[in-house]
Amino acid sequence: MKKNLEIKKLGINGEGIGYIDRKIVFVPGALPQEEVIVDLIKQTRSYYEGKLVKVIKPSKNRTVPRCKAYNDCQGCTLLHLNYHKQLVEKKESVREAIRKYTDYNLDETVFKDVIASPKQEGFITSVNLPIVEFKGKITFGIYQRNSKYLTLMTKCFKQHPLINETLVALENILTHNNCKIYNDKFKKGLRFIKLKLVDKKLQLVFITGRDGLSDKVVKEISKLTKVASVYMSVNTSKHQEFDDAGYTKLYGLSRLEMVNDDKKYLVSIKSKLPENMLAYNKQISCMKAMLEDSDKIISLNCGIGLLEMELDQEVIAIDEKKYHIEDAKINNKRKDNVTFVAGSIDTKIVSYAKKKIYDTLVIQNERFGLSDTVKNSIKIAKIKTIVYSCQSYSTLAKDLADLENSYRLEKIVAIDSSCHNSYLTTIVKLVRK
Repeated sequence: MKKNLEIKKLGINGEGIGYIDRKIVFVPGALPQEEVIVDLIKQTRSYYEGKLVKVIKPSKNRTVPRCKAYNDCQGCTLLHLNYHKQLVEKKESVREAIRKYTDYNLDETVFKDVIASPKQEGFITSVNLPIVEFKGKITFGIYQRNSKYLTLMTKCFKQHPLINETLVALENILTHNNCKIYNDKFKKGLRFIKLKLVDKKLQLVFITGRDGLSDKVVKEISKLTKVASVYMSVNTSKHQEFDDAGYTKLYGLSRLEMVNDDKKYLVSIKSKLPENMLAYNKQISCMKAMLEDSDKIISLNCGIGLLEMELDQEVIAIDEKKYHIEDAKINNKRKDNVTFVAGSIDTKIVSYAKKKIYDTLVIQNERFGLSDTVKNSIKIAKIKTIVYSCQSYSTLAKDLADLENSYRLEKIVAIDSSCHNSYLTTIVKLVRK
């Protein structure tokens, strides 16, 4: 069923939102203030899903997507919107989420414009991709969630050019050597690849079945000039938490040197780096500024400690991944004010909160929220200041709802760490009432 529709706003996933008889209609690819024709392809009690058929009256902010896979790939849901307007819409999305879940008066909170990513192309420096077969080639791609359309990832404009070049070279090597993709019945073949770019050198991990990688294939891969190390992890389990399994080094260095903000760090194969390092450096600067008045800090989900090693205060930095803490300790030899601790976040926060000597809590979350244990520990310790970053503003807003009786929302900073889609990093500073 086709209908004319006026788009009122953007949804949390970047889709256009309109209304038919007061029922919400989600239309991917449509923009606010546009008049469109949509085909209603799904109806529930509370909403419609519409497929964009034609834009009758386009928005002045509409732009031609630069990616050929745009119509079928779900990775860049805002690519048809000019970049400046993306930032405006993202700020409003953050405000709307906080208004929805909390009673904070945002007129009393400092919230400047969203900070743009320093680069909007070629900024992704680490990827995890399925290994697939397509038209007789072994390649790398993602099957889209609803359509099952295969998006090939060897030319993604958001990925660093060295990653794309290496993926193409690997495609040729694996195909030429008659490698096979994973067969779940026989538990053999290639499953996934992880690439991490560290100062123009690549760490590679192949997740494989029982047969692993042949010596011949490893030798050919090792000849690629930008490849510094090759690892393998045999994993035939259904779940995809591959870092929990052991890695076998097949070639190269165990750690690579990274220079960030004129400081040198060693990064091991399992340690996770931010997808957008340039944007993360902006995040470090913003969080550091929010911590100027702090004295004793507990930092949760510290990773390899890039933020914590920039601080001069006394810091207890906690991460659940032992390999993150191992790297952090190696890199922290020049500073004695930071103590890195490996262990369960919930267990450690209870232990340190009971001491009631820490005035500030720093939290760096991806898209998951705070556990009840962390929230209760905040109340017990009567932490004066909380600086909390999260890559999901709706998750962040829900957590704020649980803290707003005790904390004033002093400042919000948003950074566009994931361009051309609805994601961004939001940082809040909370001060105890």
